[in-house]
Amino acid sequence: MNNRNRTAVLWLAWCALAFAQPQPKTIFKEKIHLTDAEIQQMDQGQVVTKVVDSGDSKYGNLVFGGVYVHAPIAKFSSVVTNINRLTENKVYKAVQEFSTNGDAPKSSDFDRLTFENKDIDELQKCKPGDCDLQIVSVEQFQKRVNWKAPDKYSEANKILRESILHGMEIYLKGGLKAIGAYRDRSKPLNMYDATKGMIDSSFFLRQDKAGAVYNAVLGYPATKVTSGSDLFYWEKIDFGQEPTIRVSHVMLFPQGAGMAKFMVANLQLYASRYMRVALQMYYCIPDLSNPGRPGFYLVEMNDSQLPDFGGIKLSIVRKVATGKATDSTRDAVTMYQKMLMGG
Repeated sequence: MNNRNRTAVLWLAWCALAFAQPQPKTIFKEKIHLTDAEIQQMDQGQVVTKVVDSGDSKYGNLVFGGVYVHAPIAKFSSVVTNINRLTENKVYKAVQEFSTNGDAPKSSDFDRLTFENKDIDELQKCKPGDCDLQIVSVEQFQKRVNWKAPDKYSEANKILRESILHGMEIYLKGGLKAIGAYRDRSKPLNMYDATKGMIDSSFFLRQDKAGAVYNAVLGYPATKVTSGSDLFYWEKIDFGQEPTIRVSHVMLFPQGAGMAKFMVANLQLYASRYMRVALQMYYCIPDLSNPGRPGFYLVEMNDSQLPDFGGIKLSIVRKVATGKATDSTRDAVTMYQKMLMGG
């Protein structure tokens, strides 16, 4: 076969492959409901965000963020694991990585993690089912603190750090199922069931389309992908309302799934307020309709579930949480775009 015929065969094979699977822009239109103008903005390097249907109209909160980045997909691995650069964003008050690839955490990993004094005061007074702050057991925490001691804030923070460390030790051995249930509200929240329900009610991580990634996110460490890697970090972040402490597990999937040639999951293991469970998925997707185009679409799907508040309080929390999730998504995609482009 001469070179001309070989080129023709390869071109036909590529066309067959391209038309056999959905194109990114088709997904953007059909699933995210982006307009042609919004897709064009992404193509021009502008970050586009959109609140989309999560499948849970009462407590669900799902935000899309995306942009086309002129950089190789392989570079995203080093970018997304550079946790210390998060502090370049002014909303991050403190960040620390720990337990790289599942190493046992140390108490010193959490020495800089502190709750605000007013948060401690709120935890002293609140009751299960009527507390904006989230901890495993309000009653147990209240019993352990000597509220008359002059160093009550230091003591309370020590207990909270110990609780987070203990939770991490449990998770690293047995995953979400081992963590069990939070009992800080009127109804216990089982972490595994709530996270699985949140993912299953949406469309961005379907088991039949991305089984290995789906299983790894929900079944860690038993279903960990051998070609992947993990890191953990905590952050203290303030979007202008109340500071929030969050502990996350970042999982890298270099094999990707479907259109995505590289995927990253950022699973929330704990948050002190606003989000009960949360998962950010990052997808690196080449433009299949234009294979010669350098770069890829960087897409984030930021999914979360709100606390089981009711009435006016739920509507207020939803408004705040949706704004925070949208800001967080825009900031994250913008930051990664800048880092990928050499900034």
